[in-house]
Amino acid sequence: MRPGRNDKYIMTYPSLLFTGAPSQTHIERESFSDLKLDLLLSDEAISAMTTVGTPEDIPVRQELFKVLENKDIRIQLKLLARNIEEVYKLDAAYTASKCDNERNYLYFNLINAEMKFFRNAAKTTGSGFFLERFVSFFAGEFEREECRRAEEISSINFPKSDLVRINSLRLKGDTMHIRTEDETTIVARLNKCARDLGIPDTREKRDVSIKIKPRIINGLATLYPESFKLFKEFYDEFSGFYDSSILQYRSELNFYLEVSEIIDRVKAMGMPVCWPVVSAEKKFIIRGARDISLIAKDVTNIVPNDVEFTAEEPFCYLTGANGGGKTTYLRAVGITAIMFLCGCPLVCSSAELYPVSGVYTHFPRDERFDGDGRFADEQSRVKKILANDVSSALVLLNETYSTTNEEIATELTGKLADYLFEKGAFGIYITHQHGVGNTKIPFLSVIVDESDENRRTYKIERRRGASDSFALDILKKYGLTADALRARFVK
Repeated sequence: MRPGRNDKYIMTYPSLLFTGAPSQTHIERESFSDLKLDLLLSDEAISAMTTVGTPEDIPVRQELFKVLENKDIRIQLKLLARNIEEVYKLDAAYTASKCDNERNYLYFNLINAEMKFFRNAAKTTGSGFFLERFVSFFAGEFEREECRRAEEISSINFPKSDLVRINSLRLKGDTMHIRTEDETTIVARLNKCARDLGIPDTREKRDVSIKIKPRIINGLATLYPESFKLFKEFYDEFSGFYDSSILQYRSELNFYLEVSEIIDRVKAMGMPVCWPVVSAEKKFIIRGARDISLIAKDVTNIVPNDVEFTAEEPFCYLTGANGGGKTTYLRAVGITAIMFLCGCPLVCSSAELYPVSGVYTHFPRDERFDGDGRFADEQSRVKKILANDVSSALVLLNETYSTTNEEIATELTGKLADYLFEKGAFGIYITHQHGVGNTKIPFLSVIVDESDENRRTYKIERRRGASDSFALDILKKYGLTADALRARFVK
């Protein structure tokens, strides 16, 4: 029932994420789940992170995160987040309206909520490109006659809308919803946790919202004819005013606010936070990387590890005993990379990072496998990764091909790792396939304390898997690698 936009009202809302056009770098939601970021961030925040910023956007987003260290400004953005949440709920109800009286009533309330967002946005304080552009836009909106008139009529007559709502509540006791207030209920969250654990949902889904039938809405209209006449006149005049693209701020604001809260939390736990350096050279160096997904499980002692990828050694195998911290290390690398690309502060001592063209992950999960089996699922997901240009991407593989026999697994693992290494992809491949040892690809391994009954330290170190890898060390030491020789020749 939503009408098309009226050309005179069309707006282009300024993004809080992109200085210009969005980048082409897209991160699949599956990667956020693999890295357990969905334990820390809402779906709305993750939506803002699936399309990452351009290299030029990274320092501008960092600027806004620094502004949000001011608690007063963060309070203002939290108010805007509540405002846009109200707009979102009314938008859903308005879209689902079943009769003209319901549509007109909801549209009136929708514009009233939107005008609250406009007004609070125009009053927001703070410096930096994104905030200044945002505030300037909404301040400018109130210079338009139609915007001032929409706000004036909706605010003056809002008591009439409130009166209808309050009296309607008496029909169903203390509360009554025209549409579902919030789809993400506690029960829905518990069901998601069960699905993540592979437990099927056996209960029949029920709609617990109270459906107001059109005849009841029309009956209310006869009780309040003056009010519903106003709602109709308002709709007729401003039916093209609302633009649902304003809902972009729901994900954008939640992204900044939720990440800021996470950073507050890790700082309180004594972990270091840094602003990464954007590297023009192809390298990926992190000192003291941490898997912050562990804080969702109330882990406070998160072991830091260093990460180093270069153009000459962009890709590594990671081996070692189970329970030694391999997957934790993999998540620390992936989480740091995604947060870097999204312009966030990083939980590490220091970082100098090349803006990779994408982050691709493959972590085994039983509940995702369909009737073709786990091995077919692994092949399908690898094929999906390799369909992209991985030459400047980060690829994280956790025991891929571990579900087939050792001979086939060793062959496929070696081919895949060699392909990624030759392409120049940054990445790590966790594997238990001993047959891949004769390779030029460097190895990382978990450290155990042999003096303490091989106690797990959760630290990762670099080691060599073959003699040709050792030879590469010698060549690097004396400046005789291919890149070093080419540099000499050019000089």
